[in-house]
Amino acid sequence: MAWTKTKTVVAGVVVLAVIALAVAVKWRYFPSIKDEYFKSDYRRFQEVPGNLLVVRPTHFSFPANGTSFSSSTRSPSGQYVVRQMGRNVPLERVIAMAYQCNPSRIVPPPTKPKGNFDFLVTVPDPSQERFKAAIRKKIGYAAHWETRDTDVLLLETRTPDPPGLKVSTAGNGNVSFKNGKYKFTHTRLESVMGFMEYTLKQPVLDRTGLTNFYDFSVEMGWRGPGGPDQKSTEKILDDLGLKLEPGNESVQMLVVEKAR
Repeated sequence: MAWTKTKTVVAGVVVLAVIALAVAVKWRYFPSIKDEYFKSDYRRFQEVPGNLLVVRPTHFSFPANGTSFSSSTRSPSGQYVVRQMGRNVPLERVIAMAYQCNPSRIVPPPTKPKGNFDFLVTVPDPSQERFKAAIRKKIGYAAHWETRDTDVLLLETRTPDPPGLKVSTAGNGNVSFKNGKYKFTHTRLESVMGFMEYTLKQPVLDRTGLTNFYDFSVEMGWRGPGGPDQKSTEKILDDLGLKLEPGNESVQMLVVEKAR
């Protein structure tokens, strides 16, 4: 009888020791993720501890349309590190960051999980494989590239030499803001295509045939952080001597589906 009690006590001590060890390991290697880490502030984001990776149902209701943030730095050893954060964002925004894809090129699944998500990535993993694996495990979705016929917008010139684009003689590219205008220096059109896709939520293909570096200005005639809507974008392009035409083309799209 005493031996049985002794075994019970020993077993209980072992279980408590295992639990204590598990808690210690979790605290050491998986420190708690503080809500204050999810702020779109470049300086403060650089102070967030490294080696963190979390994908979770959102803890926030503000901002209502969510926000995401990404920054790139080099470690003292010269390693390129990408830090990413998303706060109260839908599944498509999580997938877009993990797969480095413009949201306009994402085909969502027929049924999506309810609610939005938070994610935080400060691990040195340029291939994003750990981020993708976390999405599969925590949300249950994956994605693959596929060529599909898709409605697109075609960027074309109104005249052979668009008046708003000046061939650049500068040596370095730059973007500045002054007197209500964004000034682009030594910039190719392809560098602003992604922004147009993001704001118009549709793939935009360059059909201008313009390959030089250009200097041009864009007047900020819109309000709010989401960028110009389609009407404002069309006005900007018209001032530059460009236009958008609807079309349907075979485009590489990122198809999201339930993970197997």
